[in-house]
Amino acid sequence: MSLPGPLQVRPRPRSALIIGAILAVVAVAFAVWFAHNPPGLPTTDEPVSVNTPVDQPVYVGVFTPAADFDRTLSLSGVKVHTTSNTEVEVVPLLCRQGTVGVTSEPDTFCQDLVNPEGQTFGAGDAIVLEVTSDVAAIAVIDRVRLGFREGLRWGTEPAGAGAVVRVLGS
Repeated sequence: MSLPGPLQVRPRPRSALIIGAILAVVAVAFAVWFAHNPPGLPTTDEPVSVNTPVDQPVYVGVFTPAADFDRTLSLSGVKVHTTSNTEVEVVPLLCRQGTVGVTSEPDTFCQDLVNPEGQTFGAGDAIVLEVTSDVAAIAVIDRVRLGFREGLRWGTEPAGAGAVVRVLGS
């Protein structure tokens, strides 16, 4: 009986290692891109136009998705950019199970009105801006940007419509 020769390990071709490393880098890059690029949210170019008296808060619905909105977003915050000729306070709120166009009494239209940070957003909900000024002003509010997570994806996307608010003096 004869014994086989010494054990030998065949070296792996370097090209296979290089191709494997490239494929791994591409897979990781795709996963990062996928996680940071969720589908966009519905937007419109028509701004909401509002007039309100000084010291009277007005609530402006800027993002109310259609009834067939089948996404559930975990909100990390709502970014609002406002340009105005004087100081105007703009506070984003989440209207639970309701829709607001323009009103001074949002409780009539919303089941609950809460700070959107840390909340979930889905069909039947709306993003509302509370706008107040103690002097006459004109405020141009850009579309809100929602910071959110949806499953494995997260991002900050523009949503809804902008607004032009005229605070009228007495």
